[in-house]
Amino acid sequence: MATQSENTKRIAKNTLMLYVRMVFGMMVSLYTSRVVLNTLGVEDYGIYNVVGGFVTMFSLISNSLSTSTGRFLTFELGKVCTKIHVLKRVCFMQNAENQ
Repeated sequence: MATQSENTKRIAKNTLMLYVRMVFGMMVSLYTSRVVLNTLGVEDYGIYNVVGGFVTMFSLISNSLSTSTGRFLTFELGKVCTKIHVLKRVCFMQNAENQ
């Protein structure tokens, strides 16, 4: 079992490494945005940012819906299968596999 001072040193070291990683990531992103801006130009860079924003927004929505659907299905599978008509086929397949 680690002592209190060892835990404190490990936490400090991990915190420092996280800050170094964050600074490195910011430097890389600032440099790449400069290169992309020089390559595309001002107008195309704006279009690039708008498209990137839409892609990020829709991927966030898609991931949220996927996660919530998976949680809903998992929760309902834990209940009695006859409660929801949508899940009858899934419950039948699960019961068939378990037998």
